[in-house]
Amino acid sequence: MNEQLIDNAFIKKSNEYKQSTLSPLTDMADSGVVSRITPLSSINENKLNINHYNNNDDDDDESITTENQSLSFNLTDISKPVLKYKKCEEYMQYSNCLITYLDHPSAIFIQIPEDGSAFQQMHQDMNRFYMDNLNAYSNISINFFEIGNFCVAYSSQYFEFFRARILNIDHRNKQCLIIYVDFGNSEWIHIKGIRPLHAEYTKLKIQSIPVTLSYILPKKDLKTGAINWNTNTGKQCTRNLRRLLIKPDSEPFLFVSVTFLSKEIWWPLPFVDVKIDGQDLANILHNDGFARLTRNNKDLKMIYPNFGTHPSENLIFGIQPSEQF
Repeated sequence: MNEQLIDNAFIKKSNEYKQSTLSPLTDMADSGVVSRITPLSSINENKLNINHYNNNDDDDDESITTENQSLSFNLTDISKPVLKYKKCEEYMQYSNCLITYLDHPSAIFIQIPEDGSAFQQMHQDMNRFYMDNLNAYSNISINFFEIGNFCVAYSSQYFEFFRARILNIDHRNKQCLIIYVDFGNSEWIHIKGIRPLHAEYTKLKIQSIPVTLSYILPKKDLKTGAINWNTNTGKQCTRNLRRLLIKPDSEPFLFVSVTFLSKEIWWPLPFVDVKIDGQDLANILHNDGFARLTRNNKDLKMIYPNFGTHPSENLIFGIQPSEQF
């Protein structure tokens, strides 16, 4: 595969079409998920280079010009398969888990190791397929996709395709806000970097599991008096948690022990206990002074009474209609 072709077709476009504005799907969510533009290993929140779309771009936004146009396909023949979300049994403990993303302590994405080898093989096969058939998908229109569709998106940060889901669509600028479902992070991707998801790559369930850290609450912000994860105090807690759990690309992954607690009917995500080198994560956050312990997880419902009912939360966290609260 011509490396320069990949650069021209995806990397340049992915950087050019990211937006700094918040998605209307996420800015009002009760979970406190305000923006889904943060990259996977965001230790430095300012490192993401966001630029605006240039309406005078000379490139053709409907197709990718490549050296070989012999591959073609009919969009009407492509189905839109659905990925299934993984569920874990109550009171099961999993070692060597990976924290892949977090919005705040009450919305954390983890991977458990049971499908690790199979997932890596599927990921390699998927990338080989989409790279080998790059031209076959060059004429996709933004109108082909709908909010909620599963797809495959090309990450210019990692130079690979990943399974994704569409959270929002900007038809004017021909770009989609997607979540990388196996990891939990999101970004705006131009249509040229998005592909239909083939059924062959839906056999494995979504690898990231959104969970809520048990027995921990945000502290009252001294300036505003508000109690949630979006205050300055709450954001500082989240930043510290990211530094602790999500390492930069140059550092090795940090594996943790996760115990799934009972699934409560009044809360959309499973509660978990997390231990790092034998230390309880909730106690670590409490001792840092940016969060407080609670004996009753239901106290969190008082802070986020509508968590799980917003459309964006359904897509981001994989909440099914039968699980509405």
